Parts: sequence; C-alpha cells; structure tokens
Amino acid sequence: MSGGWVCSALLRVLQQFMSETAARLALRGTVESLRLSLDTATTADLSRLIEALELATRQFVDPSRRPQMMAQLRAQLAPSAGPEGTATSASAEVRATTYLVRTEADASHARLAARMLCESLGGRGYECQKVATAVSELARNQISYAGGGTIQLAPQLAPKRLLRVCAEDSGQGIPDLERVLSGTYQSKTGMGLGLLSVKRLADRFDVRTGPKGTQVDFEVWL
Repeated sequence: MSGGWVCSALLRVLQQFMSETAARLALRGTVESLRLSLDTATTADLSRLIEALELATRQFVDPSRRPQMMAQLRAQLAPSAGPEGTATSASAEVRATTYLVRTEADASHARLAARMLCESLGGRGYECQKVATAVSELARNQISYAGGGTIQLAPQLAPKRLLRVCAEDSGQGIPDLERVLSGTYQSKTGMGLGLLSVKRLADRFDVRTGPKGTQVDFEVWL
C-alpha cells in the first residue's frame, strides 16, 4: 500500500475525534518523528505509526473518547496485516471477512481492508486500485440508498488467484437495472453510476435486486 493510502486512512480516523487542523498536525508530527514521510509510509509502518499516534494525540482528544479512537486506528491493521504491520501469509487469508457498512468511516475501513488484502495476495497496483475503488462505490451506494449493508471479502488462491467481493443490503432494490448496467439510465441523484463503474472494473460481475434488497458479486483476477 502506498503512503498516500496509509496516511489518508489514519487521517480519516483522527478527524472523527479532533479538528482537521489538529489531526493533520498530529499525523505529520508523528510521521516525521519516525523519519518517514506522508508519501512513502507503507503498511509495514502502520504499527509504529499507530503506537506513536497514541502519544501524539493526547492533547487533542477527550480522554473518554481515546479508547474508541485507538480501537479504530488499530482496526486499520486488520484483516490482512500481522501484529507488526506486515502482510500475513497467503494461507491465512483464505477465510472470508465481512464488514458492516453504516457510516463513511465504515466505508473507508472496508476500502482499506480490500486494498490491503489484495496486496497481501500479490495483486499489482492497478488491480488493488480496482478492488478498492469498486468496494468504495458499493459501500457508498449502500449508505446513500439502503441505509447501509455488508461487504464480504473472500480471497481465492486456486485454481485461479482472485478476490471475490459480495455486497448485500436490505434496501428497496434498484429500479431500471438493465438500463443502469447499459449506461443509459439517467438519475438526478446519481443512483446507478457506482454500480456501472463496478461492472466496468470487475473481471466477473453479477447483481440481483428486488424489493427486499440487492446483492452484488464481483471478482478481480490477480
């Protein structure tokens, strides 16, 4: 994972508990104290960054909220990073992991987890970017149109190495699905554009929708 992704993910968590200015100041100071940079920090640096942020943020965060903040920061290490912030072995990544999506923070967490998992499976930069973008689009759709949902990440190593994603919600379904997927559907709210983007990014794509909800399955081959 590139430094931009690592530091952006940490910054999004910090901004939930302090002002943007304070969050940027704390993160920059932490990165520089570890002789890193905002552009070059990687997932291997996550553990050190999070440990240092615990001290750097004390003056900015209410003590009663610090445990929640640290829990969310440490969640950036899961599911595909080991205790030292390094990728775990591929054999440990075979199990599927499901994320509950209700807020923008949940969506960011799912996106980061998808990218980290893709990288741990040996995915190249553009492949991991496709996965992260598609997960982000689906999570935003769930929040905007269905009140939330779940996103499951399921890696497969054989016979073909790939990452399978299943997004489910209990919303009212997607009207004019065929037109949405053909690119001819026009919506004032932007509904459907994210789904079409996912279809274009995926190597395999399937969607089922109805009055009780929507399920989107897609694969990116690595």
